Amino acid sequence: MWINNEDKQNNSILQQLGIILWKLRYPIVLNNNNQIKLWRCLRLLLISSDFSISLNDPFIKDVIRAARFNPKEVYALTNGQINHLITPSGFSCHCWWIGTEVSKNFYGICLNTPSLPVLKCNIKAKRDLWRQISCIKF
Repeated sequence: MWINNEDKQNNSILQQLGIILWKLRYPIVLNNNNQIKLWRCLRLLLISSDFSISLNDPFIKDVIRAARFNPKEVYALTNGQINHLITPSGFSCHCWWIGTEVSKNFYGICLNTPSLPVLKCNIKAKRDLWRQISCIKF
C-alpha cells in the first residue's frame, strides 16, 4: 500500500490524538458480494424487498408461531441477497415473499404479502395471510 506524505502527516496527527488506524485483514467481508450459505435445517425463508426483516418483530414471531415453525428454522434476507445464495443439493424451503414478487423457486410453499408496514396496518392483507397459513399443511 502506497502512502503519500500528506497521509503520513494525517496519520501522525491521529496518533497524537490517540486514534488508532486499523487496516482490514479481509476487506471482502464488507463487500456485498459475499455468498450466503443456507442450511438444510431451514424450513422458512423470509424475503423482503429493501430491508432485512427482524425475526424479533412481534408480528413476525406470531406468524412463525402460527405456521408452527421453530425460530431456528427461519432465515430472513433481502431480495438482493438471493443472487448470493449457496443452497445444498436437493434443498427445498417454504418462502414468505414480503413486499416483493416471487423471483426464485425454492421448491416449497410460497406466501406472498405486501411490505411489512403495509401488512401490519391493512386488515384485509392480514386476513389473507392468515387464510394462506391456515389452509396450508406445513
